[in-house]
Amino acid sequence: MKKYTFIFLILTLLILVAKTSYAEFNLSDLSQNEMLLKQGETNLVLPGEYFEISIENQDNSKFSIDYDKSLVELTRDESLPSHQIYYFKAIAEDVSNTKIIVKSDKENSKALTYDVYISPADKIPLVTLRDIKDNPDKYINKFVRLNARFLGWSRPVNTNEIWGTLVTKSDTVIEDNTGAAFISGTNFMYKTNYAVEFIVKVKPNEKDGFEIKLVKLLK
Repeated sequence: MKKYTFIFLILTLLILVAKTSYAEFNLSDLSQNEMLLKQGETNLVLPGEYFEISIENQDNSKFSIDYDKSLVELTRDESLPSHQIYYFKAIAEDVSNTKIIVKSDKENSKALTYDVYISPADKIPLVTLRDIKDNPDKYINKFVRLNARFLGWSRPVNTNEIWGTLVTKSDTVIEDNTGAAFISGTNFMYKTNYAVEFIVKVKPNEKDGFEIKLVKLLK
């Protein structure tokens, strides 16, 4: 009996994987950390989008924040036992570059700087995988839009070659009408039956020239 129960569970899981579609693939599926700003890189935020900064605070420091109030709005803050969290909203409507600087009241503490790039989605260049493959230097460290299918771990339909870099074991494959490439920042369960639009960041890679990381799925 246990043997048949196990077989039934495996078949059920396979059916669920097969039925995964764009309906389940949306921003709520992505890690909440996608909206958490990171130091040392440019953080893309769309107009009207909410985001946050989380600061480790083991010594009960008091913080001051410097930011451009015409571009971002501080909506609230929250003090936790070991962290201080600040919640923001992007209020700029056009392309803007800004910084959020957080300073502690502790002596000799280093200010924390967060680079924020605010842009409407339609102001981010729409390119193809072939564009990136043929001229990676043009797109390195930039945000671009792609219109492609998420294949999960499946092989591409129209090509045997997969461009870019397999960064981790969880990386998957995307395909448009010009080729296929590896993408990180997603999940093997994410598969779509048709092309969807999303934003990625193209990063340098010594071995294959570039790697592609998912940043935002566009609704």
